[in-house]
Amino acid sequence: MRSGILKVMRRRRWLVIWGLAGVTLLTLPVRSKQAERIQGKQISQVQVPSGAQPQQNTSPPTNIPQVPRSAPTEEPSTLTVVLDPAHGGADFGARGPTGLAESDVVLDFARAARIALEAQRLRVLLTREGNQDPTFDARSAMINGLANAIFISLHVSSSGPVGTARTYYYVFPSNATPAVNPTAGAPPQTAPAQASGAQPTRTNLIQWDEAQRSSVDSSRQLAFLIQTVLVQRFKDSPDAPIAAPVRQLRTIAAPAIAIELSSIDVTDAKRLDQMAQPLAEAIGRAVAEFHPLGAPTTTPSGAH
Repeated sequence: MRSGILKVMRRRRWLVIWGLAGVTLLTLPVRSKQAERIQGKQISQVQVPSGAQPQQNTSPPTNIPQVPRSAPTEEPSTLTVVLDPAHGGADFGARGPTGLAESDVVLDFARAARIALEAQRLRVLLTREGNQDPTFDARSAMINGLANAIFISLHVSSSGPVGTARTYYYVFPSNATPAVNPTAGAPPQTAPAQASGAQPTRTNLIQWDEAQRSSVDSSRQLAFLIQTVLVQRFKDSPDAPIAAPVRQLRTIAAPAIAIELSSIDVTDAKRLDQMAQPLAEAIGRAVAEFHPLGAPTTTPSGAH
């Protein structure tokens, strides 16, 4: 009797176990299908831009706006200062009683001026870096191919009160007039009137020997500005610059001046050395304040 009951209980236990297992197996597919429906519902809720193709996870999205790149801006043209130490090579220029040569002194002046100008972040070129002797046309060609440039030729005289300075700007013989400060409202110099009935010649080129004609007014303005500063550093210097047909300036198609210090006729060379720094400071200050008149000049047609 007891063994029969045990058999019945064992049979019922196995039925319960198999029943539970069946319920578990039946519920698994149901949960899987339910999870798929939920996942599919979530995927269908993702908004895709109209006309866009679905992207795979390995590709970047296409609906992110691109940051526009700003167009590069053109840097304003930097002023170039061409310093011209006069003479050079076999041309020593003026000679002093101690054997000091003008060509050596002005080269030292140019180097000091270059330092002062470069401190203002200006571009500086020298027509000669050593004891070379470029021709007048070679010196002119260095600046005539540049835009936004000025030319300063440096000299030391063999006469005049020691410790004085003079500035020159070019004047054509047909335009010779007394020097007048352009900042005082003086009318600009004009070219000679053409003959009656003559037609003006129109050309984009400038005759090499007439190159300075297009920049006379700006050169005169620069000369007055520099002379005003020089007077403050070199006492007894003239108040106004001098208009003269300086050969080197005639073929420059840009504002161009010449500065002459006195004098090579000193017994102590240190006196000339002491002029280098105040000269450099004067040039640097004047150039910083200079704003050329008129439009940029064109390039000369060529040397003759």
